Amino acid sequence: MSDASHGWLLRLLKVPPAPHIPEGAAVRVFRSAPSHRHLQLLRWGLRQFGVIVGLLFTWIAVKNRFVPHIPYQYADTVFFVVELFAWLAFAVQVPITFLVAWLDYEYRWYILSDRSLRIREGLVSLQEKTMTFANIQQVSIRQNPLQRLFGISDVKVETAGGGGSSGPKDVDAAAHEGLHEAHFRGVDNPEEIRDVIMARVRMHRDAGLGEPLHPEPALPLSTAPSAETLGAAKELLGEMRALRSALAAKGRVEP
Repeated sequence: MSDASHGWLLRLLKVPPAPHIPEGAAVRVFRSAPSHRHLQLLRWGLRQFGVIVGLLFTWIAVKNRFVPHIPYQYADTVFFVVELFAWLAFAVQVPITFLVAWLDYEYRWYILSDRSLRIREGLVSLQEKTMTFANIQQVSIRQNPLQRLFGISDVKVETAGGGGSSGPKDVDAAAHEGLHEAHFRGVDNPEEIRDVIMARVRMHRDAGLGEPLHPEPALPLSTAPSAETLGAAKELLGEMRALRSALAAKGRVEP
C-alpha cells in the first residue's frame, strides 16, 4: 500500500511521526510481528461480516413483517430511509477502518533504553507509556487461541501498585488497561523481550536502585576485641589492683 493511499488518513488523525530513538548501545527497539497485522485484518473482517449480517437480518425482518407493524402510514418509508442510511454509513466506514487496521501494525513502538521502557501505540487513540526498570515487579507472556494460530504473543509488564486489572482481557482493549501495566502486543519473540527486561530490572536493583531480587545474607558481627579495647581493659585492671592493694595496706596499719 502506497504512502499516498493512507497519507490523508494520517493527516486527518494527526498521527505524530515516529518517536525519537535515543542513542546508546543499550537501546533496543522491538516491533510487532507481521502476523499481528494479519490478525488485526482478520478481526476487522469478522466485525464487518457481523455488521452485514445484522443489516440484512433487519432488512428481511422489516420486509417480511417479522417485527410488529408500527401503526403509522409512513412506517415503511421510515424503515427504508433508516436502513439506507445504515448501509451508507457502513460503506463509508469500511475503507477508513480497513486502513486503521492495516496501519496499526506500523505504528506500534516498543523502545527499551538503559533505564526505562517506552511504549507507543494507536492511531485513533494514541497511547504512550514510560516505565522505569526499578519499578517493574512482574513480566508475563500471554497468548490466546487466535494468537497461537498466528504464532504471536503479548508481553505484559506490571509495576508496583497495579493490584490486578478487572477490565476486559481482549488484546485490543488498550484503553482499559491500568496505569501500572503495559503490553508488547503481537510480538513473535516474547521470551527475548521478557529476558531483556528482567536482565535490566536485576541490573538496576543490584545497583541499589531498587529492592534486590537475591539479597545477600548479612555478615555476622565480629566478636574479636580491638587492640584499643584491650589496652583500656588492661589499664582498668591495673587501677583496680592498685586500689585493692591500697585498701589492704590501710587495713593493716589501723589498730
